[in-house]
Amino acid sequence: MKNLSEDLSNRLKKFNVNMSFQPTNPLHKFIGVKKDPLDGMSHCNVVYKISCNECDASYVGQNKRQLHTRVNEHRRDINKRSGSPSVISTHKSESGHDFNWNHVEILDEEIAYKKRMVSEMINIKRQLNPLNLQSDTLALPDVYSPILNTFPSK
Repeated sequence: MKNLSEDLSNRLKKFNVNMSFQPTNPLHKFIGVKKDPLDGMSHCNVVYKISCNECDASYVGQNKRQLHTRVNEHRRDINKRSGSPSVISTHKSESGHDFNWNHVEILDEEIAYKKRMVSEMINIKRQLNPLNLQSDTLALPDVYSPILNTFPSK
C-alpha cells in the first residue's frame, strides 16, 4: 500500500526488523509459459479404442508408451505369420474388414497403472461390439455392471 508500507518499514527498522515487499501482480500472472499441445498419437498412459471401418466392432486397450508405438504394433501384428493372432488380426482375417488406424480414440489418460487397468475394463464393458476377450474384464466385479449399464454404450 502506497506510503503506508514505507512508513511501517521505517518504524520497524528502529527495532532491527527489516520488511520485504512482494508485488501484488507478479509477472507470471500475465505471461504464462505454454507448451504446444501434443498430437493425440504422442500421448502416453492412455486407454484407447480402435474401431473397425466396416462394422461396429472395436478394440479397447491400454498403454504406458506413446500411443503411436502401440498402434504400429497392432498394425504389424496383422501381417505376421507366426504366433497366436491378436483379436484385431482375427477380425480382419475372418471378416476382411480393416480398422480406422488414423482415428484411434483416446478414452482416458491415467498415469497410475491400476487405475488405467480399471478404466480399460470399464471401457471394454461399455463397447457395443467389443473384440476384446471376455477374460480382459474378469478383474472387474459384476457388482459394477448395473452402474455401468446406466451409461450409454460407446
